[in-house]
Amino acid sequence: MLDFFFKMINKLDENTLDVLKKSISSIFVKVIGMIAAFGISVFLGRSIGASGLGVVNLANQIVMVLLVLAMFGMQHVLVKNIAISNRQNTLQNIKNSVKTAIFFNGSLAIVIATACIIFTYLFAKEVFNNPLLTTPLIIFLIAILPQTLSRVYAAAINGVGKVWQSNLFEQVLTSVFVLLALLIGYLYDISITIINVAILYVSSRFLVFIIAFAYWKRVFQFPKPGNMILKPMLQTALPLLLVSSTSVLATNADTIMLGFLSDTEAVGLYSVASRIAMLTSFMLLVSNSAISPKLAYMYSEGNKKGMQKMVKQTTLGVIITATIFLLLFLFFGKFILSIWGEEFRESYVPLIILCVGQFINVSTGCSGLLLIMCGYEKLHRNISFISVTLNILLNFVGIHYFGIVGAAIATAITIGLENLIKVYYAKKMVGILTLPI
Repeated sequence: MLDFFFKMINKLDENTLDVLKKSISSIFVKVIGMIAAFGISVFLGRSIGASGLGVVNLANQIVMVLLVLAMFGMQHVLVKNIAISNRQNTLQNIKNSVKTAIFFNGSLAIVIATACIIFTYLFAKEVFNNPLLTTPLIIFLIAILPQTLSRVYAAAINGVGKVWQSNLFEQVLTSVFVLLALLIGYLYDISITIINVAILYVSSRFLVFIIAFAYWKRVFQFPKPGNMILKPMLQTALPLLLVSSTSVLATNADTIMLGFLSDTEAVGLYSVASRIAMLTSFMLLVSNSAISPKLAYMYSEGNKKGMQKMVKQTTLGVIITATIFLLLFLFFGKFILSIWGEEFRESYVPLIILCVGQFINVSTGCSGLLLIMCGYEKLHRNISFISVTLNILLNFVGIHYFGIVGAAIATAITIGLENLIKVYYAKKMVGILTLPI
């Protein structure tokens, strides 16, 4: 078995080996984040129940959608611009890009957070018919600014080749800090409430921003002041805003729509199934972080042959991992769900449906990322817009008639169709097939 593994490694080209090397570090970091996120979910599921967990997750999902608006597609622009500039050693361009994003996205985050806080009570009462959502949602909204700035620095850090560090700041540290705080609270017999949990999340996000800022100052030292280059960055970011918005809406539409078409208990049950199903595409998320800067500069150098080989080998690897997870959840899904509590066992069918959707996503590889990094942002935007529209329509019908099962079916269908379309256009426009055939 080990001989077979090493033979497979030896067959990989230089670029794929680099992606694998960076992915290994990212895997370790993401596993820590995944364990922390699942630990939080289990802890809350057992302490505040499905309904309480639903309120926390719903507030988090709403903020994630708003965060995409605050980022305005700039994270992809930063990774692309900084990766190319770092390769060409044009440090002034890096300084300009980061300064522009900090100013623009920071200002936008303040405006979005302020406006949403003003209308939170009306939103919670009229849209979700749950006034109890008001206070935790306001608390979560306070952290939009530090979250936005953390993501700017995370994208910049990714652009200079620090992949696992970028993942640490973008997704992992917050969960680790929240879990540690919950465990300390448990040890000292401090009451766990929805409000306390919201405060923990906000405090952790401020702390992550401070650490990310300090790390960026350490890895990138360029004494000259940066200049504002907002216009060219916005020209690239604007198509990506819709891409990012539709991507996040597609990811969160099911949960948010359950919030106002059903209740927070349904949100709690479904969110656990959704979180577990995402493990199926875990390796794809990791490899995409490592492969995105490489795609940008390889395409700028015209190295399509190297890109094709790297993409196919990477996709084959993530399919193998996804198959293991799919089989694991198929046979042991009910037992895994019972860890959250016996009431969560009814999420088994949605779990399997969502896993199938994610397996299709994994099997198509980095097709969407390929379109973005190779200059076809507008095409990716159009595909994403059509997909999210279909997703919302299917969720509306599915949730109305079948509840959380309908939400899972709608989401799986949309994920499958969207990614197959992206494979077709990646081959047609870039000339690269992401399927490992």
